Amino acid sequence: MLRAQSDHPHLRRGDRAYNRDQYKEAEQHYRNAADRDIRNPKSFYNLGNALYQQGKFEDASRKYEQALERPETQTKTELADTWHNLGNAMLKQRKYQDAVKSYQQSLRYRPGDEASKMNLQIAKKKLEEEQQREKEKQQQQQQQQQNQDQNNPSQQPNQPPPPNNNQNPEEQQQPQQQPQQQSSQPKQQQQLKQEEAKRLLETAINNEDRKNARKYRAADQASPKKRSKKDW
Repeated sequence: MLRAQSDHPHLRRGDRAYNRDQYKEAEQHYRNAADRDIRNPKSFYNLGNALYQQGKFEDASRKYEQALERPETQTKTELADTWHNLGNAMLKQRKYQDAVKSYQQSLRYRPGDEASKMNLQIAKKKLEEEQQREKEKQQQQQQQQQNQDQNNPSQQPNQPPPPNNNQNPEEQQQPQQQPQQQSSQPKQQQQLKQEEAKRLLETAINNEDRKNARKYRAADQASPKKRSKKDW
């Protein structure tokens, strides 16, 4: 939307060029007007329009924002136009969240504007689609990472967990003591088996045999040991 022509000579030249679709020439005239009167929001608004028509959407959005820096000097209609065109520039840049905010601002100044309502719905739909794509992309990346982890077991070495530093020294030494305790068990079991076998053997001998065995042991203890040398 192009505002009413101003008495400023550069603005008038810019308007004439704009109406002839000579947007590059119009841009230059509007820049001259903005340089000479930085307090006039019309210069920045019209400059934004000339840039927009050339596909320079980022530059156009900055000029619209400069035009909005002095809202007290503009009417509600002018503010609605600026916010609406800023929304268009943001939509072209795929900055859908900013576009939604701009159209909402435009509707605050002009609630019944059908163009702003329609563009607002377009921006909201685009924003939802973008968020959905981002969500699906994240899910896909997570799935790919899980598949890589499953297909590369070598990247997950089977190592014992590190010792718990909160354990006391005795608890930390238990794993080292266990093999020693286990290695001594066969000897103990062997001794138990021998003693058990001895007890079973003794119980199997009758009383008479045990008496004779005691006699033999007593006789052996009473007999003198042989000397290896003669006594002379």
